[in-house]
Amino acid sequence: MTAEAQPGWEARPDGEEAQPGWGARPQPGWGARPDQAVDPLGALEWPAERLGDALEALATQSGLGPRAVAAPVPAAGHLRSADALGAWIDQAAAYLGVEAEPIAARYDEIGEALLRVAPALVWLRDGGAPRFLAVLGRRGRDLAALRADRSTARVPVEAIAGRICRPIEAQVLPEIERVLARAAVRPRRRARARRALLDERLGPVIIDGIWSLRLPPGAPLARQAQAARIPRRLLGLLAAHAAAYTLWILVWMTVGRSILDDHLDEGWLVAGALLLATVVPLRQLMAWLSGLVAIDSSALVKQRLLSGALALDAEEVRSEGAGRFLGRVIESEAIEGLAMGGGVAAVASAFELAAAAAVLAQGAAGAIHALLLAAWAALVLALCVRFYRRRARWTAARLAMTHDLIERLVGHRTRLAQERHGRWHHGEDEALAQYLLRSRDIDRSQIEIGALMPRGWLIAGIAGLLPPFLAGTGSAGAYAVALGGVLLASRALQGLSGGLSSLASAAIAWEQVSTLFQAAARGGPPPPPLPPDAGRSPARARGQEAAEARAVVLEAHELSFRHKGRARPAVADVSVRIAAGDRILLEGPSGGGKSTLSALLSGLRAPDAGLLLLNGLDRHMLGAAAWRRRVAAAPQFHENHVLAGTFAYNLLMGRRWPPRPDDLAEAEEICHELGLGELLGRMPGGLEQVVGETGWQLSHGERSRLYMARALLQDAEVVVLDESFAALDPETLERALRCVLRRARTLVVIAHP
Repeated sequence: MTAEAQPGWEARPDGEEAQPGWGARPQPGWGARPDQAVDPLGALEWPAERLGDALEALATQSGLGPRAVAAPVPAAGHLRSADALGAWIDQAAAYLGVEAEPIAARYDEIGEALLRVAPALVWLRDGGAPRFLAVLGRRGRDLAALRADRSTARVPVEAIAGRICRPIEAQVLPEIERVLARAAVRPRRRARARRALLDERLGPVIIDGIWSLRLPPGAPLARQAQAARIPRRLLGLLAAHAAAYTLWILVWMTVGRSILDDHLDEGWLVAGALLLATVVPLRQLMAWLSGLVAIDSSALVKQRLLSGALALDAEEVRSEGAGRFLGRVIESEAIEGLAMGGGVAAVASAFELAAAAAVLAQGAAGAIHALLLAAWAALVLALCVRFYRRRARWTAARLAMTHDLIERLVGHRTRLAQERHGRWHHGEDEALAQYLLRSRDIDRSQIEIGALMPRGWLIAGIAGLLPPFLAGTGSAGAYAVALGGVLLASRALQGLSGGLSSLASAAIAWEQVSTLFQAAARGGPPPPPLPPDAGRSPARARGQEAAEARAVVLEAHELSFRHKGRARPAVADVSVRIAAGDRILLEGPSGGGKSTLSALLSGLRAPDAGLLLLNGLDRHMLGAAAWRRRVAAAPQFHENHVLAGTFAYNLLMGRRWPPRPDDLAEAEEICHELGLGELLGRMPGGLEQVVGETGWQLSHGERSRLYMARALLQDAEVVVLDESFAALDPETLERALRCVLRRARTLVVIAHP
């Protein structure tokens, strides 16, 4: 919860332009004093009318590559409340092609949060006109902030944190000053005592008004990798690897020359020691860069997979069983480590192999030895191709067994009641035997690639020295160089074999998760900026509600939709107009298309034909997320879920998280209105009680009312309830219906006749 400044608190006037070395910095705590009158952030602030310019400049300077469009301009309606401002920033960022993630942090953690979220937009609230700070990046304990002319200045993080915390500090500082005066705290200790009291009073308070900018999960993977600086770090990793490898070769050359010349020259030994010492920091650099690349790539892959899973169409989800989903989860876990470890190892080994070929060409056998290495590497590639095919067959068998096992577990009770005992394990022995056969094949391939090929090269490489040895050509130094090349090639082949096998496994895993990657990139044209009246506060005035009472909110013209694989459409040529304040009951027989129509109205499905408008905008113009914020739906029982988490989370997951105290208060109030007060009284933790599969179990009727409360708490313009009252007894139904009619602005209820 963010407390606003109290009347009577005098805001500090704007001060000089922020420059490095500003003098004494505020200490963490943040302990703003009433007698401080200089505000060093004044020259860095962006006014509200230039908020769109600030977003565009921040996205451009941070390398996010926003769209080349005119920066949106907020209207007065967007600045009426924190919710309206957050909605506008979210929409404006999407219009620019980036994503604005709202950040909330505790009062005593706000400084550390600011250091982690850049690039970010910071709302400076002090009771006057809204102003903003564009934070570009981190420079130690300082933050680089953008001026309006797009130049930058370094700002101590404590100065920004102090400005953000000023409104809530203003509420308690007068009382703290009176306590300090009454306690006769000495002046030199007063600042420390003030900081301690502020931390004690305000530490748990949640502060929002920070939006971190990033690329959306559906952005092209190359752009996301570039924004995360992964290519630059990969190049640095490869350069460090090449330098370390070159130094190793130089060490062998210097030390080997002294040994082969039968004269241990002190200068060559010192040179070899210095070269060897230089390899150590390069190895440390390689480990550090490898860790950074692995962490950043892992985060990018997981984020995109999760975004793709959430973007899957409802029909795509229905066509897959629980076992196939589990298989995809397993493969998605594998692709991350296999692809990164195998890719880096394969590239590094390829470089080592090229270097080993160059060394062999300088040895006793000359170019013939290098050609022998090339032929051996081609043999390794052929074995890797065979490994890929065997691994694909093994993965298919494993995923088929996983799918079958999960489906049997899910339907175990049905099988006990309806399937004959003799068929419970039908086909399991055959599937297991096929899996063992595939496992034996893949084990053989792994032994061939990982063990036989590197060791077999040692034999073949030494055998390649027999022709010059029998012919009596070549010097001792040439044979030593050739032996060194053979050893280098053996090490390179071992790394290449492991890297290629990992890449083959990652390629097979990719076949299972590529659908999720592609789903993350779905989307229509960029949404337009919010219209001026779209930023209204949820708590609207009665006069405004009356003026909007009969405005058309949702209208459909000749909607049609057909489920995949079915000849007849579920919805055909449906037209409807829903005005604000309407109460609509939609009845019909089972299979008549009622639930499909509700999914179309709520944006869960896209129509095959026809026109669907919400406040005059279609789904592509408004955006799927914005549509679902305005039309909240409680689908049928089998299509809705209680997630493993607290009861409060399941109520407020469609509103915001973490919740504010007023969110929790409203959630509890709606629960009592729906008749869930007795349930809250029974649960030891109340709203904080963990529910779901691993927690408190809810009955059918309790779940139905939870879904109703979840939809009502989204404060949407239209609420669609699909068979939500079917599991309720008459008394509870009447009570829940009164709550829904009182709370929903516009209501559509679907029920059987």
